[in-house]
Amino acid sequence: MKKAVLMILLCGWLSPVWAGQWTIAVLALRGDTHALAQWQPLINHLNRQFPDESFQLLPLNLADMGEAVSNGQVDFLLTNPAQYIQLDNSYPLRWLVSLRSSKNQQNASNNVIGSVILVRRDSTVTKATQLTGKKVGAVSPDAFGGYLLGYKELLAAGVHPEKDLQLHFSGYPVDALLYLLRDRALDAAIVPVCLLEEMEKEGLLKASDYRALLAKPSTQPCLTSSVLYPNWSFAALNHVPDPLVDELTRQLLQMNTPDLPAWGAPASSRQVDLLLRDLDRHPAQRSLWQEIHSWALQHLLLLGALAGGMLLLGANHLWIGHLVRQRGRELEQMHMTLRARESALARAQRLSTLGEMASGFAHELNQPLAAIRHYAEGCRIRLERSDPQHELLPILEQIGQQAQRGAETIVNLRQWVSKTPHHESAQWLMLRPLVENVIKLMRIEQHYPQCRLVVIIAPKSQLYSQATLLEQVLTNLLSNSLQAGSQQITLRLETDGDRQTLILEDDGGGLSAEQLAQPFVPFRSTKSEGLGLGLVICQRLLRSQQGELTLENYSISPQRQGLRVTLHFPGIKKETSHGADTSGR
Repeated sequence: MKKAVLMILLCGWLSPVWAGQWTIAVLALRGDTHALAQWQPLINHLNRQFPDESFQLLPLNLADMGEAVSNGQVDFLLTNPAQYIQLDNSYPLRWLVSLRSSKNQQNASNNVIGSVILVRRDSTVTKATQLTGKKVGAVSPDAFGGYLLGYKELLAAGVHPEKDLQLHFSGYPVDALLYLLRDRALDAAIVPVCLLEEMEKEGLLKASDYRALLAKPSTQPCLTSSVLYPNWSFAALNHVPDPLVDELTRQLLQMNTPDLPAWGAPASSRQVDLLLRDLDRHPAQRSLWQEIHSWALQHLLLLGALAGGMLLLGANHLWIGHLVRQRGRELEQMHMTLRARESALARAQRLSTLGEMASGFAHELNQPLAAIRHYAEGCRIRLERSDPQHELLPILEQIGQQAQRGAETIVNLRQWVSKTPHHESAQWLMLRPLVENVIKLMRIEQHYPQCRLVVIIAPKSQLYSQATLLEQVLTNLLSNSLQAGSQQITLRLETDGDRQTLILEDDGGGLSAEQLAQPFVPFRSTKSEGLGLGLVICQRLLRSQQGELTLENYSISPQRQGLRVTLHFPGIKKETSHGADTSGR
């Protein structure tokens, strides 16, 4: 109990000490020194009128004043009405009195705050629109007389400062703007009304060196470019005791000292409030995001339904897109299949036509070839009777043999077209004489002297096949290698048990990967005049004898490759009854 009483007495003794310290924050437009010189007489007067209280002055700029109020470092404010509205929206303020201008004429309006847009007297700028692209100075983006009022007038004149001008914010003190304009660092400056006249009165510059853009008539003896607004206000924060606030207000209203400012009833803030709203700078105005958030909170069910609908629509869109893509792939596959079938049908039609042509050729050529063979044989018999050593006898014999060879070739062609396996005429052949005969008939040494032929086949090697068929296949393969520009062609026979393979290797560059993938496609040729049937015919002829033909590239050197063609013959066990065709046929 004693402790409680002691604490109450101690608090009562300390409260007058702490309650008597009051800080008045003032907006220092022209810097701390000028603010102290201008407002310290008022502080001294208040200290004399309130001997039990202690008032002190704290000059601040716009940003620092807001921070000081937030931190509770000040008790009273002396600032322009725009900042009062900004602070009053966040903190409880009481507007006590408004400043009366000493420059006011009798019965004139008490509105004295405004902006003037100044240029140098010798500047070529006479209209606001001529400021486009030029450097224009101002105090700060939130300065009332030092930017916002001039900003509004420029907008009304068709100039958007933030887009059309090169804005330069110099901060406090405001005097720096006029010095920068004087020194041509700026093309124009937005400054508070009467600043120019005050600096001239102080001998800092000459007002005649400047002129105003968008000049307006005014009850003030100062240049102005904007409408004038109410003067500064004196406000108290909510924590200041009411008796002190009431007495301070009474003292300010009764103040009638020539060297001290005059005060009157608080001016209406409606004009300033409307201005800030027009410029979207009012603290009570919500941003677009805030408006959207508020509307969303009020319509959560509607938004949920919309979101669900959009989700369903999105899922439906994705599903339809998936089906469309799937159907597109199916259609593309069907299209490719159709094209492949069309191509196969076209090849089949061409092969059918070729078969008909081959049958027609065989039918038409068989009789002339038989007649040639019979005439040659008849001539040979007659010459042989009259002169067994006649020099034309070997030639007539060769004519007969070639006519017989042509007839057998036609037979092979008809067998290939009809796809009917036929190997009744196959026999054991002396392979090397047959190869040499093909080389001789093709006259490779005469037509291709640059090509070297290497035949690695033993003289008595035998191969079970049809002579005309083998000659036709070898002729086609050798022609392909020679036409590919081969410098060397090698022919060799390999035997593995009963199976035999005849290998032809050249150095003509080989085939492409696409050609190797499908080497036996009819009517596809790399030659300008080729039909693309040579390899197809060779494959069919070998298969008619139960054989096979394969192709592969092989490396001759790191820079060059060739083609290896392998003829696979079926395994036929040699029987004594077959004998051998020593003529190579």
